[in-house]
Amino acid sequence: MHRHLVERQPFEFLTATNTAYVVESKSHVRLKLSPLMERLRRTRFHRWVLDYENLIWPLLPNRVLDEAIRKFKPDVLLALADSGCLSQIAWRAARRHRLPLAGLFLDWFPIMKNRFGHGWSRNELSRRFRRFYSRCDLAFCTSDGMQEVLGVHPNSHVIYPMPGQHDVPEKSRTSSNGRFRLAYVGSVENFYGRMLCSLIKKFEATTDMEIIVVGPNADWPDGLVEQARARGVYLGFKPANEAAAVLADADALLVVMSFEKEHELFMRTSFTTKFLDYAAFGKPIVLWGPEFCTPVRVVRKHCGAVVVNQPEAEAVVSACRLIAGDPALREKLSQQARHLHRTLFNPDRLQGIFAGEIKKLAGVR
Repeated sequence: MHRHLVERQPFEFLTATNTAYVVESKSHVRLKLSPLMERLRRTRFHRWVLDYENLIWPLLPNRVLDEAIRKFKPDVLLALADSGCLSQIAWRAARRHRLPLAGLFLDWFPIMKNRFGHGWSRNELSRRFRRFYSRCDLAFCTSDGMQEVLGVHPNSHVIYPMPGQHDVPEKSRTSSNGRFRLAYVGSVENFYGRMLCSLIKKFEATTDMEIIVVGPNADWPDGLVEQARARGVYLGFKPANEAAAVLADADALLVVMSFEKEHELFMRTSFTTKFLDYAAFGKPIVLWGPEFCTPVRVVRKHCGAVVVNQPEAEAVVSACRLIAGDPALREKLSQQARHLHRTLFNPDRLQGIFAGEIKKLAGVR
């Protein structure tokens, strides 16, 4: 949303948030729990605080938000469909102030760890997530899969995650060591981390291939992070321009989606931003994920990547060898990635839908 609202500035906006993660130079208000609840959040009662935040707090009057709305006088409320907290607060505020409500359905937050308190709350939070969708005057879904799972809505639109603005070199890298290089930039925790660890081990066993991984907070097994850093395989966090340089210096780029059963709903509804970022570089893309995930479904329809639909890391190595040994395939995949960037993933197209539909909702030409 920073790319939609801050970088392109289509509207004057005020942000209301319950976190400290905001652009301090932009207008914003903090929606805070009571001091007692904030203290309890740092104790063994933190799960109960999350339950309170998701289930009870949205039902209470929020004078800070009401006062901010009265002063700012917005034409539309735009709310993230979260695990129940902010979305419910926004819906009630929209009703009180008689404002049209637009919802952002970016991830299925109610099932994500650290987004809910106790496990028994997840089903109720998912029901509220769906109910919020039906209550929105306008809904933006991050993928076709999200839209399908949420169901029929009179004013729902798919907007894939907005890609970043990158300086893409005109010339491709010429390998100095003769190895085919696969690069990954993104999350390196949880299931992403498990898949990347298995892949790193497979690449280590080759003499003609290498993998470079960029991302913060790797939660890998003891010793593996240090070993990967020492070998230049894991580079940790990189600012956007430095991460872009890693992508520009690779032979192919890796997208990862989980095969684990517990993450199936998340994979069916989410859409990884890195896929859109990668397409701008015009490099072959290797999409490692199950057939039911939305990125694979998009590729099956529009092309743009080599799909590896098997969970074994060896299948990714085989796909990379296929690309490395076939210049014609390599060029074809590069062209397909560029085509996605110019068409389906075109940032101007995505911004046009986003800004245009909000203006319609506000009655602005």
